[in-house]
Amino acid sequence: MIAGPATFAWLLLVAQLLIFGTAAFALIAPDLPAGAVSEFNRRLATLWRVLALALLVISPLAFMDMACGMAQMRWWQVVPLVPEIVRETDAGRVWIWRTGVVVILAAAAWIPLRARVLAIAMLLLTTLLLILASITSHAIDFGRLAIAVYFVHQASAGVWIGALAALMLGCAGKPGRDDWIRAVTPRVSTIAFCAVGILTLTGLCNAYERIGFDLYLMIDAMYGRTLLWKLMTFAVIIAFAAHNRFRIVSRLEESSAREILLRNVAAECVLLAIVLAWSAMLANTPPPH
Repeated sequence: MIAGPATFAWLLLVAQLLIFGTAAFALIAPDLPAGAVSEFNRRLATLWRVLALALLVISPLAFMDMACGMAQMRWWQVVPLVPEIVRETDAGRVWIWRTGVVVILAAAAWIPLRARVLAIAMLLLTTLLLILASITSHAIDFGRLAIAVYFVHQASAGVWIGALAALMLGCAGKPGRDDWIRAVTPRVSTIAFCAVGILTLTGLCNAYERIGFDLYLMIDAMYGRTLLWKLMTFAVIIAFAAHNRFRIVSRLEESSAREILLRNVAAECVLLAIVLAWSAMLANTPPPH
């Protein structure tokens, strides 16, 4: 019952956070040559269009999986109950709002707007999606503060992932790649450093609310074991991030350091995708408390 919903939840989470994070980075990116910025904005717009269309396709599937879980039925059995689920449940009503935001997001991604206006639109719309996700998460059982902490946790992850994705996106073409790395990496490193701190604090708050300091639940409960895997993967990412910040960033004039940086960032991106997979499983696993 967990694998299917977790897959859709993971895909939605990755798409939302990538749009959110890259849009945030586009608004705070350092000054760059006009040619580099123009090419970067073009690539960003293409990425947003692809991800927005993916959200449009995946969202109904994720809703159906949620409805199946609520009704404890198969897809074909739950179809007649969809109107009732939408009318009578909080989760169903939130998904109506979510569907509207996703449709607007998909439409906005294809409107020929100025780069900054488009980035603001993408950021605002995905912020709404993250808020809607927060009020349908496990945090709803622990009050408004827990919902706010959950949202900040997700937003911080999005900003970090978006910064890394923006760095890699700007390096897609050989011409100007070295200048892009030298200009953008210090900003990405600072963003990652701040995001790690916020993620650690909010993650501890989330974990304490769900399982407290009960080490038995970390091992015996499915939720605890999944959380443990997530924490171990996160620890590996921290090692990569620390190596980049304290050993690589200061040597960016060296071509070998730039190559190492790109390999490390690519590894970070893969590991962050795995962390998001653990997060999706946690979202579809009842906490023991």
